[in-house]
Amino acid sequence: MNLPESFLDSMRGMLSAGEFLELCGAYERPSVRGLRVNLLKIGGCTAGIFGGGFADLSLTPVPWCKTGFIYDSGINDKGAADFISKKSQSPAKSVDYHAGLFYIQEPSAMCPAEALDVQRGHRVLDLCAAPGGKSVQIAGHLQGEGLLVSNDSSPSRCRALVKNLERAGVTNALVLTEQPMNLGRFSGFFDRILVDAPCSGEGMFRREPDAIKAYTSNKPEACAAVQKEILRHAAKLLKPDGKMVYSTCTFNTTENEDVIADFLEKHGDFSLVEIGNSVTDCVGVRNGRGGLSRAVRIFPHEKGEGHFVALLSRGASPLFSDCSVDVLRTTQNINLVGISPRSLDISRTREKFPEFTAFCDEFLNLDFPTHGEFVKNGDCLYFQAVPLDLRGLRVARSGWYLGDCLKGRFVPSQALAMGLRKEQARFSVELSEAESQKYLRGESWLVGGEYSGKPWILVCHKGFPLGWARIVQQRLKNNLPVGWAVKH
Repeated sequence: MNLPESFLDSMRGMLSAGEFLELCGAYERPSVRGLRVNLLKIGGCTAGIFGGGFADLSLTPVPWCKTGFIYDSGINDKGAADFISKKSQSPAKSVDYHAGLFYIQEPSAMCPAEALDVQRGHRVLDLCAAPGGKSVQIAGHLQGEGLLVSNDSSPSRCRALVKNLERAGVTNALVLTEQPMNLGRFSGFFDRILVDAPCSGEGMFRREPDAIKAYTSNKPEACAAVQKEILRHAAKLLKPDGKMVYSTCTFNTTENEDVIADFLEKHGDFSLVEIGNSVTDCVGVRNGRGGLSRAVRIFPHEKGEGHFVALLSRGASPLFSDCSVDVLRTTQNINLVGISPRSLDISRTREKFPEFTAFCDEFLNLDFPTHGEFVKNGDCLYFQAVPLDLRGLRVARSGWYLGDCLKGRFVPSQALAMGLRKEQARFSVELSEAESQKYLRGESWLVGGEYSGKPWILVCHKGFPLGWARIVQQRLKNNLPVGWAVKH
């Protein structure tokens, strides 16, 4: 692999001669591949989650992430590269992946969300979220409580972000496509913020050759200027006593320690704090350089593709006077299309959204949280676990997308199906591995039994939803959205 000379010069300055040779050797080996179990679907146990030829997949725990695993990808002497090189045998082709049981994620990329120490009930901002792996990880720690705001300034990248959140069954998130400078209404609002900043991508060289082509000697300096601006805006959105993680998938000090040092110099109410022992005590995790030893760095010759992570804490007495604005208080004083954010009035829900409530009565066994709010944008109906004032923002998803309220009927969404448990649907069908693969290809087939009307059926595999179908003339009619169908 022909690595950029400016990158090699930088690494020679950071590593000993022996470590530099190890780093260069790592780029001649296949990239390390990982997957992370989705805590919203299953616990940390992976037993039985793989089927259809994946039972023998070898999983090695990721040291800094209890739900993360490295799977064989040619990094040992067992011929694993042969296994993974067969595209049909990739874990992303399994039914379990499409049921949202796990997410494919490079191992070192699992570190930032773990360092953030998210707890149930927190309000969390993932500021540069696409394609969504870290947002899904954060949602697993929230366990459906609190709020996740996933933002990415690129509308095209947000499409993957939305789909990954929906596949994972996340019900307490909303997705924005805003520049950080436009999020001022959330000043002092979040308990936790993750800034996985856009960077020069030195950790992408092994996986994406285009990252090498795009790398120039002055790219770290150009990226650092952008990163400093992102951090400046992010700082205003954090609560007193809140925590913020800054991370990159690059190794140079210009985009890492230098950015953090500049931030701390300009923000006296922030400090660099120790990351938990569950991360720092792991083999392959080394301390930051200079006076920023509380930050950590992972190199590709140690584990994964590499990452830099720094944990920042805001003091209890913020110096900024604009951190007292509460977007919730603003919301409670305006008229939104929906239900009062103080409580969920079921009678008013029936009045405003009769198609949806009729659908719930006939096909669901589901109680929505009493503190949330239904919001309708056009025909689309959403549920916001924490009601917010989103007027004037670019919104990709206003909350949990439930479906479309059409004239006289309600059409449930894929997001609703993936956010349900099997027992929350009055009608469901359990499919085998082979039947599930047919369903995921968009196929329909004949079924036995007697059904009155044309009921909505929650299609499941191993008890986990895959999507909707309807029984029409004894035929299971596939309602999988076109963008979700799998091409084999």
